[in-house]
Amino acid sequence: MNLSLAYIVVLLFVGIALLVFAYGLFTLPNRKNKRPPLLKKTGVPGTPGVCPICGTVLNKNEQIKTALYPGEDDRICHIFGCPHCHPYADENTARRCPVCKKPLPAEGYLFARLFSRPGNKNHVHILGCSSCRLPKKKN
Repeated sequence: MNLSLAYIVVLLFVGIALLVFAYGLFTLPNRKNKRPPLLKKTGVPGTPGVCPICGTVLNKNEQIKTALYPGEDDRICHIFGCPHCHPYADENTARRCPVCKKPLPAEGYLFARLFSRPGNKNHVHILGCSSCRLPKKKN
């Protein structure tokens, strides 16, 4: 009878050890999610991978929203912004025109020319924003 009692005690300790191990294993991912969010990195507009409107450094899966119009070698392009500034600007994100340096409204966009260069990367030249590029209406 002593042998069966010792066997039960050993099984009980193994069971408790497995429960403690499982508790630590399943609660570990929850602790990682409670880290503070990463701060948004800002860069210089005009460098690759940086939004030309808000200056946010984009991740690999983030893209700038644009509208491209038909043409030959150079095409007109409207640049609306990245996921951080279009359609709604994130907190502490300032939308600015890189040409006139004035604040760009939420419905504003940039005018640009896209130059297609076979064998090389395309080149984008920003001309201005909807505020500084469009003619003012006279009353």
